[in-house]
Amino acid sequence: MGSAPPSEDVSLGDDPHPDPSAEGAAARTLASTAPTPRAVTLVLVPALVLMLAFAFFYVGAFHDPTPHHVPVAVVGPPAVTAQLNRLPGAPLDARQAASRSDALSQIDDREVYGAYEAATNRLFVASAANRATAVALEATFNRIAAAQRGPAVQVTDVKPLPPKDPNGTAAFYAVVAWMFGGYIGATLIGLIGSPRSTSRKRAAARIGALAKFSIVGGILSVLMLRAFFGVFAGHVVAMSAIGVLTILASGAATAGIQAAAGPAGTGFVILVFVILGNSASGGPFARPLLPGLWRTIGGVLPPGASVDLSRSALFFGGARIVGPIIVLAVWAVLGTALALALGGRVMNPADTEAAAAAGAAV
Repeated sequence: MGSAPPSEDVSLGDDPHPDPSAEGAAARTLASTAPTPRAVTLVLVPALVLMLAFAFFYVGAFHDPTPHHVPVAVVGPPAVTAQLNRLPGAPLDARQAASRSDALSQIDDREVYGAYEAATNRLFVASAANRATAVALEATFNRIAAAQRGPAVQVTDVKPLPPKDPNGTAAFYAVVAWMFGGYIGATLIGLIGSPRSTSRKRAAARIGALAKFSIVGGILSVLMLRAFFGVFAGHVVAMSAIGVLTILASGAATAGIQAAAGPAGTGFVILVFVILGNSASGGPFARPLLPGLWRTIGGVLPPGASVDLSRSALFFGGARIVGPIIVLAVWAVLGTALALALGGRVMNPADTEAAAAAGAAV
C-alpha cells in the first residue's frame, strides 16, 4: 500500500499555479495607470510654492545690497559722529570711540564693522567680518568725501581674509552643507521603521543616530575641506565642533518638526532653513546689507548663527560666540524635545502615497 504524496499548504482560494500572463497583465495595468489631476496637483503645488519662495527670498535678499545702520566707530569730534548718523538712508550707525586703539578693539570684539579716524581721514575695515560690507563702507565714505569735494579716504584692512579664501565664502558654503546634512539625514532616518510610529524609544534612537551622524559629518567635512582646499588652517578643531553643532541643530529641529507635521514638516524645514535661513544668514552679504525681513530674522535661524560662529572662530579669536551657540543649542534642544514628546511620528513613502490617493478619491 503506497504512501500518500505530501500535501502542500495551500490556503483556500490560492492558485498553486498562477497564470504568468495574468500577472503580467496586472502589472502592465498598474504601471500604465495615470495619476489623477488632483493627485498631480497635490504634489506639484508644494513644489511650485517652494520654487517661488526660493526665487523671492534669494533675489529679494541679494538683488540690491545696501548698507543699513552698519556699526562704525568714529575717532574724532562728536559733530562728525552726528553728521554720519544723519546721512540720507541711514547707512551708518556711527559710535563715538575714545581713540584709535579703542576703535580697533571694537572691531576685534565684533562690535563694529569698521572705524573712521577723522583727523587722518583713514577708514579701518575688516574684510574678514564680511568683504561686501568692507567694500560698502569704503564706497559710503568716498561718496561723503566727493560730496564735500574732499580727498578719498585711506583704507586699511585690519582683518584681511586669508589667501586660500579671498572672498570669505568657505565658511558660508560649509554651513550650507551642514544644514543640508542635518535635514536630509533626519528625513532619511525617519523613513526607517514602522510608519507613523509614536514610540518614544524610536524617537530617542533617531536623535541618537543623528548625534552620531553629526559628529562624523562635522569632523569629516572640515578635514576634507582643509586637506583639499587649504581652508580653516589652524582652526580645524573649532570648525569641526561648529560643524557638529550645526548638523545636530538642523537634524534635531527637522526631526521635531517632522514629528509634529509629518511630510509637510520637510517642506517647512526647506522653506525656513534652506530658503529663508541661507539667504538671511549674512554669508555673501552681511545682514546690515540685507533688506528688513532678512536683516531681522537671520541671526535667530541656524544658518545665520552658524555663519556668525564660524567667522568669530576663524578670524576674531572667538569674540561674541555665546549668542550663536545659544541659538544653535536652542534649536537642537527644542527639536529633540518635540521629537521625544510626539514619539518621532513621521510618514513613510507608503503613507504619503496612501494619503495622496485618499485625497484624490474625495
